[in-house]
Amino acid sequence: MAEGDAVALSTRTGLIGEYITAAVILEQEGWQVSMAQQDGVDLVAFKDGQFITVQVKTATLRTQKGSRNPVYHFQLGSGSAMKIVKKGAYDVLACCAATDRKVWFQAQCCVNQLSMRKSPAFFSRPDLEADSWMRATQIVMESR
Repeated sequence: MAEGDAVALSTRTGLIGEYITAAVILEQEGWQVSMAQQDGVDLVAFKDGQFITVQVKTATLRTQKGSRNPVYHFQLGSGSAMKIVKKGAYDVLACCAATDRKVWFQAQCCVNQLSMRKSPAFFSRPDLEADSWMRATQIVMESR
């Protein structure tokens, strides 16, 4: 695969994750969402006059070297040096497991690592999306 093809595939995967995440947010009681075309923020969610910025990280299911079990590997850092994102850059991190079309949400203040691996079983809980969205947004609103 040529370098340009890899970038196009990466961009396409990211867009898939953003749309899956937007759909999940729209399923949450009373929430609306808009796509945001700026660095560091992919979506803006609205409810009752409050807004929350969302950064989406998307991964597809892949087998890691030396392992039989496929996992989702999320790159959480930013920039070419892959640094931990500064507090306040966005409100909620959405980890989208594109292969399973599931999303796990975390308040940005709780993110303290550059990458994370999650098994497909982690995303299999039927209440994962609603529960994690509720927890993440509650933390964000309480910290304002």
